[in-house]
Formats: sequence, C-alpha cells, structure tokens
Amino acid sequence: MKATLCIDDAVGEQRRALLDPFGRPFRLEIERWSERGARAKLDETWWGRVTARLPGGGWFVDLGLAQAGVVEPSKAQAIVEGAMLPLRVKSEAWGSKGPVLSLADMSPSAPRPDEPGRHAPPADDPFLRGVKVVATLKEKSARQQIDAAVEEAGQRVVPITGGGDLAIDTARALTAIDVDGGDRTGSADIDAFRFDLNLAAAEEAARQISLRSIGGLVAIDFVGMQQRRHQKDVVAAFRTALAGWLGRSSQVLEMSELGVCEAAIARRSRPVTDLAPPEEREALDALREIESAGWAARGSRIRALLSQAARRWLEARPDLTTSLNDRIGARWTVEAEDRAPGRAKVWSAS
Repeated sequence: MKATLCIDDAVGEQRRALLDPFGRPFRLEIERWSERGARAKLDETWWGRVTARLPGGGWFVDLGLAQAGVVEPSKAQAIVEGAMLPLRVKSEAWGSKGPVLSLADMSPSAPRPDEPGRHAPPADDPFLRGVKVVATLKEKSARQQIDAAVEEAGQRVVPITGGGDLAIDTARALTAIDVDGGDRTGSADIDAFRFDLNLAAAEEAARQISLRSIGGLVAIDFVGMQQRRHQKDVVAAFRTALAGWLGRSSQVLEMSELGVCEAAIARRSRPVTDLAPPEEREALDALREIESAGWAARGSRIRALLSQAARRWLEARPDLTTSLNDRIGARWTVEAEDRAPGRAKVWSAS
C-alpha cells in the first residue's frame, strides 16, 4: 500500500501517522520524551533476567524497566529462574500489562551482560511494514494531519463511506463494533442495500482497528443479511482489509447466525487510548499549541493557562522549556488555575 508519512517532532513527544492515498489516517504512533529508554518497543531485542514463574505457566522477566515482561507458556519450556536471556518484544506494554516477549535468536557465544537492558533496535521499522512511503510531511502540515488523526481515533462513532456509521466500544474482554445504516441511501433491494453497507463497514472497521492499534478479541455486529454468500463475502472483505491496513494477517471467523463476526487480532503496538497521565498530557498539548501559535503569530507573545498540576509537571522539566525557547524564542508565559487537568487555553497577545 502506498502511504504518506507524517512526522511531528513536537517539544516533549514525537507523533507519526500514515495516510492512505485518499488522505485517511490508518496508523498512529505517539512516543513521549519521558518514555525514551524506559519502554520496550515492538521488535526490539532485550536482555532480560527470569525472575518468577507465572501461576498459569510462562515467566516474569526483568528488563530493567518499571514493568516486568512476560514470556508466554508455549515459549517457556527451556527457561529457568535466574537465567539471562535474549528476548524479542512481541507486544508492547499497555495499561497495567507488561510487554509480551519471545526468545530471540542469538549466538550461544554472544557475551551475556551483567544487567538487563536493551540489546538492539528492530531490523526495520515496524510502523512502516507493508507500506511504501511515497511522500513525507513535517512541521505545520504534518501537525494538522496528525491532530485530525488523534481526534478521529478518540471518536466513539465514526461515519461509513456512503452513509451509516460504526460505534466502537472497548471493554476489558473485547472491542465491540456495531454497524448502523443511519441515513444511508442505496438500492431498493434490502439484501443488496445491507450487503453494500456491510462491505463498506468492513473496510472502515479494519481501518479504525489499525488506526487505534486495537488488539485482542473484536466482535463486529453487521447488519443482518439473508444470503449466506453475502455473509461470506463480507467476512472475506474484512479479512483482506485487516491484512492491508495492519500489514499482517489476523484470525477472522465466519459470521455467526446472529450476524456477528469475531476476530482475534494480535496486539503489537500500544493502543492510542493508552494515554499519558492527565497532567503530562495537558502540558504536552499546551507546548505543542504554544509552538503552533508561535508559527502563526511570529513576534507576538504567547500565553497559556494550565491547571496547577500541569504547570507543576512542566516546571519540573526545564529541558522542555529550553527546547521550546530554542524553537520560537522566550516569548511565551504560562499561568495556572485551580482545576483538574484537562485542556489548556493558549492564545497570542500583541
């Protein structure tokens, strides 16, 4: 798939997005400066020390990070407690769950380090797998595209091309996606109408799964279709779309008699819903908005109003202040108000 790569190197975090040939985002990645060196990223190789057996099989592994990694039971036969092992990151940490690891290929003669830590980056960039980058956007144009992608990824209800919408709800056990025809118009033949709606919904559901980095069990409640061949065609379209957007295949079951299609999607990268602490999120968003305001109003002073918690977080990190000064000059000030962390107010003043 051909794609446009958007890169936004904001103060405090780097964001990347991929856009399809129609300008629609389908992958999104956010890495905060505070996480650099403190998070095991997809397909990196790490040295880890085995610390304890999991109750249901498998092992906890110390990677030298805040969260322990986990080696799954099927990969744990030759592992013993206390061993230092080379490991590949199969799935990034998210929420309270640590990274999932597998044994990495490494020569037996390779020297073992004394302490756990990262050994090597991935051979290629997992974010770009399955795509051919035909253009790259940076600075203002990239920031606008990524802001729109972040906004879209946070919406519960999204439109379907041609009419109708998807409602996406993620719970602990699974992600449920409901298809609704809404005000969609089309064929007077009800079977043909529902078939066309579900084909478009399958494509949009796959893009949203990729954009939001949704993993685990997904259940899509398609609009009911009477013809079995239509059901099979919709499932096949969803399976193909998933492979295209994700750059890998997923297990997709045939549609049930109730019109529900279930899929097991390997969780690889961190979900975009796995946000930073609220005070950090507010401060980082404010820094980006201050910089954008500085681009738009060169020479003007920029003011920002943050929560007390967000300002304290920012004041404890002078490197961020220095970086922003280097970019737009020391022409911005931050004030605080007594409220819970949320959305900062940023404006330019003559």
